[in-house]
Amino acid sequence: MNRKEGRIPIAKNTNSEGKRTVRVLDGEGNQIGLTYPKRAAGLVKKGRAYYMNDFIIRLSMSDAMLPDSKQKSEVMKMDNRIIIDSTNKETENQVLKLYFDPRKWSFNKACTQNVGQRSFMAGPDGTLAEGYMLGDWGYNWTEIVSETLLLPKNTNCSFTFWLNGGENDRNDEVCRFEVVFNNDYEQRFTYNLNRNYIRPVKKLNGWELYEIPFRTQDNEYTELRFVAQKAYMTVLSAKDASAYEGLAGSEDPYAAERPQRHNIVFDDGYPTNKWYGTKNLEQSHKNRNLANGAQFRDVGMSWQNGFGAGAKTPEIPMADFETKCLADAVGQVVDKLKSGEYVSVEQFVGTVEDSGEQVRRMMENAMQKLRSAMQQFAGEVRVNASARLSEISASLDTLSSNCDMLKDLDMVSLADSIRSGQGDGDEDLDDIISDAADSISDIADELSDNIEEIADELEEMKGSLSI
Repeated sequence: MNRKEGRIPIAKNTNSEGKRTVRVLDGEGNQIGLTYPKRAAGLVKKGRAYYMNDFIIRLSMSDAMLPDSKQKSEVMKMDNRIIIDSTNKETENQVLKLYFDPRKWSFNKACTQNVGQRSFMAGPDGTLAEGYMLGDWGYNWTEIVSETLLLPKNTNCSFTFWLNGGENDRNDEVCRFEVVFNNDYEQRFTYNLNRNYIRPVKKLNGWELYEIPFRTQDNEYTELRFVAQKAYMTVLSAKDASAYEGLAGSEDPYAAERPQRHNIVFDDGYPTNKWYGTKNLEQSHKNRNLANGAQFRDVGMSWQNGFGAGAKTPEIPMADFETKCLADAVGQVVDKLKSGEYVSVEQFVGTVEDSGEQVRRMMENAMQKLRSAMQQFAGEVRVNASARLSEISASLDTLSSNCDMLKDLDMVSLADSIRSGQGDGDEDLDDIISDAADSISDIADELSDNIEEIADELEEMKGSLSI
């Protein structure tokens, strides 16, 4: 075709795709010119630049050069899964959004005890997604690291991922996310992802969604890490929180009572052979409700019949708890250690933990009954008030004595029993004994504090009744 036929010849770079519509920033974020969309795409493809949004690219080199200049040095390619939130037009107000991509991660070769694997699994929304399960219940220190990223300086970033597990019932686990700039590990950013140190943006079917914020400051080369020890920890790829807004999972009615959060290594998220297993907690609550129901029915009938002169006050279920019960529970530790020719350290630790939890449950149940008794008593007439308060006070003294027994438990003697049964013993036994003693001591201190609170309430009630 030519001009005589009434057609205008096609001119290069005159249509919308051919105009200089893409702003180009240097490595410091300063605008240095405009370029064509195809030229911008070529720079990004070659790793010489990356998109800030659909209309802005930033060169991946610190020395500013025009788009048509010859590249002077090699630069690292950015993770092509980075998505940028460009709601703000000014680049300094933008948030660089990073997402966990398992294919860009690997086990840290510097760690000799890495355990875990990368695999696909059902995510919180029921769809398959790829992730890493790392760590175990033992002492294996495990790390996975990302590819080194070249991020713009002085930029606000966020890193999004799903997390499951990462806690044990001893509260001594390691579950962390770390940001390392320029390979300077001593100046890393550390984020503890356990025990609610950082609140997730969403919880769904045992999984927690995190968006971890950080700022690059005067750094460019960045490495991300996950660290786990003493608990299985699973990290899964995730989308923006907005993608899960319409999803609602079932709430765990016993979340406040469990010493560790949901972990997919168990069928229902929790071990069935522990007191905080779902079936065990359900039965415990059922028994408690039945006992409370019977108690309130008896009290209700007594009130309905009325209290006349000489009427007997309703029986208040006191702390159904004897010193011998506690002594037997604590004594299990010694009995189990002396019952066999060899007792492993793991068995010893498990025995101490189980016995400690048994003691805790028994005493907490007793204290709950004491509180119920006092609350019920406050609503009764003052008939036999002095006698009833004396019964409560005596039961409280029993609990206090039992706490003292816990504090006086001779863990050193128990250690000697193990050594005498297994020869040289374990080199780490002293540390294990110390940890077990600390655990028992913590339980005793916690229960002592609760007993003191009840004792204070009891004195206040006596004062109000002038007894």
